[in-house]
Amino acid sequence: MSEEPSPHNIVILGASFSGIGVAHGILKAIPSLQSQTQKTYKVTLVANASHFWWSVGAPRAMLKPYPTSNDDSFIPVTKGFEQYPSDHWEFVHAEIIGLATDEREVHYKTKNDKEDVAEVVSNMHFDTLVIAVGSLGPDPLYSIHGSHIPTLEAYKDVQARLPSAQSVMIIGGGAAGTETAGELGHLHGKGTAEVKDITLVSGSDRLLPHLRPAIGARAQEFLEDMHVKVEHKVRMTDHRKLVDGKTEVSLSDGSKRTVDLLLVATGRHPASGFLPKSLLNEKGLVNVDAFLRIPSVDSAYACGDIASNSPGDAITIKTQAPATSNNIIAELSAKGQPKEWKPMTTKEMQIVPVGPNLGVGAIFGWWAPSFAVKMIKSRNFMFPNAIKTVMGTA
Repeated sequence: MSEEPSPHNIVILGASFSGIGVAHGILKAIPSLQSQTQKTYKVTLVANASHFWWSVGAPRAMLKPYPTSNDDSFIPVTKGFEQYPSDHWEFVHAEIIGLATDEREVHYKTKNDKEDVAEVVSNMHFDTLVIAVGSLGPDPLYSIHGSHIPTLEAYKDVQARLPSAQSVMIIGGGAAGTETAGELGHLHGKGTAEVKDITLVSGSDRLLPHLRPAIGARAQEFLEDMHVKVEHKVRMTDHRKLVDGKTEVSLSDGSKRTVDLLLVATGRHPASGFLPKSLLNEKGLVNVDAFLRIPSVDSAYACGDIASNSPGDAITIKTQAPATSNNIIAELSAKGQPKEWKPMTTKEMQIVPVGPNLGVGAIFGWWAPSFAVKMIKSRNFMFPNAIKTVMGTA
């Protein structure tokens, strides 16, 4: 008897917003795809982190377990895929160490439940490849570092230290830093039971540099009303922990500050260190065409923060994931034409909570009033969408 052919293996590197979104899109289409082509297909997700992290809610959840516990921020990836036939998908918890495009193989070391990494290198063949590994930052509070465990432990550390901390410094005047400062101002700013010395340090000349200056100025007004101090044109050059648990921060103006708690919300870069340089542009992003395909590799795609045409915002991830899965389905079925991915808008599009009751931003180029930002994001940081994202229903 002849052996049945192996299923067409669609390997997705990364299991955060983009990777999970692409996987759900393809898995929902597999029954129809198999019926059309008389072939079998399998989606294999390979990721360092076994849990999906609701990074959107980090500015609130890092300060106190939210909505009910830290578990609400970290959801097992496999929970979202148990709804599909077991032979249609696989999740590989592993450290990805390399990609051989000519051999069409992913090189990785498996990880166990304790995050121990195997010594032996394993190889996985791919027929179709999706790179969706995102970006990294210096602080696990704002970026996954290998797995969800460092971020979870960083949450617990901040939650344990914040009650006794008298001074807090946030580095970064972008959305993450501004949102964190707003949460701290709401909890420990003017008029609260436990007032703390809170400082937001911005390397730019204003807050929220991706939005028009007036919107950043409005965010600063909200923060200063809470007695959060905002300093511009200053960057952190170094920091070190002191024996008493405090942190000494060196700044670009030559000063040194000692604070009880330091939060670094800046400096993200593509998580592309394991990828061949031939796939990357000068910024370390994966070169893609208008269809999110990697031109130099047959049947390979990239989407989300790692793609060269991505501005790195939530709206991009929301639209690139379905565009990628739809183009893969069109390719495999040989029916229909792939569609170019285009940004939902080229106008200002960002909403930034400043505490649970206030916010600033722009929607399709229109200034978003504070009450609108509150309704959309400030009230709950969109936490109901965390489980929906994992389940593919967001």
